[in-house]
Amino acid sequence: MLKRIRKVADPMAGFVKEVAPREAALDEIEKRLAFPWNCKKTEVALRGAAGRRCAEAVTSPAPYPPFRRSLRDGYAVNHMDAAGATPGTPLFLSKKGEVKMGEAPGFTLSLGEACPIPTGGMLPDGADAVVMLEDTSEAGGWVEIRRGVQGGENVIGKGEEVAEGEELLPAGSLVDFRTVSVLAAIGAAKLPVHDIKISILSTGDEIVPAEEQNPPLGAVRDVNGWSVGALLSRFGFPAEYRGIVSDDGAEFERRFRCELAACDVLILSGGSSVGVRDHCSRLFESLPEPGLLVRGINIAPGKPTLIAADAAARKLAVSLPGHPLSCFTVGFTVLLPLLLRLIGADERECWTRTLMPLACDLAARTGPEEFFPCSLNADGTVSPLAAKSGYISILSGACGFIRIPEDRETARAGEYAEVWLWR
Repeated sequence: MLKRIRKVADPMAGFVKEVAPREAALDEIEKRLAFPWNCKKTEVALRGAAGRRCAEAVTSPAPYPPFRRSLRDGYAVNHMDAAGATPGTPLFLSKKGEVKMGEAPGFTLSLGEACPIPTGGMLPDGADAVVMLEDTSEAGGWVEIRRGVQGGENVIGKGEEVAEGEELLPAGSLVDFRTVSVLAAIGAAKLPVHDIKISILSTGDEIVPAEEQNPPLGAVRDVNGWSVGALLSRFGFPAEYRGIVSDDGAEFERRFRCELAACDVLILSGGSSVGVRDHCSRLFESLPEPGLLVRGINIAPGKPTLIAADAAARKLAVSLPGHPLSCFTVGFTVLLPLLLRLIGADERECWTRTLMPLACDLAARTGPEEFFPCSLNADGTVSPLAAKSGYISILSGACGFIRIPEDRETARAGEYAEVWLWR
C-alpha cells in the first residue's frame, strides 16, 4: 500500500485514519503499476473519432498546405513588379490567364505580369505575392497596382503550417473540435484510438435510478453515475453505466467481481457510507498484487477515496466518495489524471492553471489540499461558490476550482489564488 503521509481523524467509524497527498498518490500509483499499460486499441473512422484518444502519435504524410495558396481575392504577382506602388503612383502589369478554384494553373507568370486569383487559389509559378483586389483595377488587358507588396504577402506557403512527417498529435491526445480539422486536412480517414473498457457502478441502498419518478422517502436518484460518466466522456474516456448495486455484502461482492472481470477500469460511485466503504476496502484488499494502494487522499472534499489494482491482469478499481460534489472533485482532480497516466498521454491534467485575485475572503485551513467551485467576474476576479460536499447544482454555475494548497490558510480578498479552469 502507498506510504501514508498525513494522519487525519475521521468521525465516521474511524475508516480513513491516514491519507496520502494527491500528487504523491498519483506518482506512486504510476510507479507501482508501471504505467502506461499496453491498452487495447481499435480503429475508427474520422467521423466517429471525436471524443476519443489517439492510441498512436499522428504524423502528417505530406506537407500542408500541399501547394502555395492565396489568402485574399486579388492578383498574383512577383513582388518586385509591385515595389513602390501607391495610389498616387500606381504601376501597371499585363494581365495573364486566371487561376480557377480547385485547379492547378497551366501557365507560368513572368515579370511584368499579373493574374486574377481567388482566396484559396493555387499560385502559379513565378508569383510570390498577392495584391488584394481593393488595391487594383483592371482595364484593357492591364492591371493597375496601387499598393506594393512584399514576397509572401497574402500567401501561405507549401508546408508552411504542417511539414511532411511532423507530429500533429502525440499518443493519448484527445480528438475534439480543436484537433479534428487538422486530421481531416491530412486525410486521416481512420484513426487508432484507445479502447479501454470503463464501467461505472453506483452503490447504496438509498440510490434509485434517475428515471424513477416517485422515489420513496429516504431515497435519492442516482447522480454520481451520470456525473462521472459525463466527465469521463468529455475528456476522451467513454464509460458504460452499469446500474446500481445493493449494500448487501454478498450481492455487493458478486457484482464487484463480475463487473471487474468484464472491464479494465471499474469505478464505484457512491461508496462513502460506512457499510459500502467497508465492503470496498475488504474487496480491494483481496485483489492480487498490489491490491489496495490508496486508502484516503488528503483533499477536501473527497478524502474517502480508495484505489486498488490487479497489476498482472491489468485491472484498476476506484471507489469515489458518495457526496456529489466530493465525487466530482475526486473524479476531476484524481481519476482523470490517473487515466491519462494509464494510457501514457503527454497531457497530465485536464484543466488550465492560472492565478486570479479573489473577489472576497475565502476561509481555508492548513492540512488538506482544498478545492472550491468558483465563477469568474467581469472585473477579472474570481469568486468561490458556497457549497457543501452534498450539493448537486453548484457545478452548473462554476467554471472551475480554486485550489488552496495544504500549507495555506484563509485567503483574503484581492490576494491571488490558484484557479483550475475547465477546458
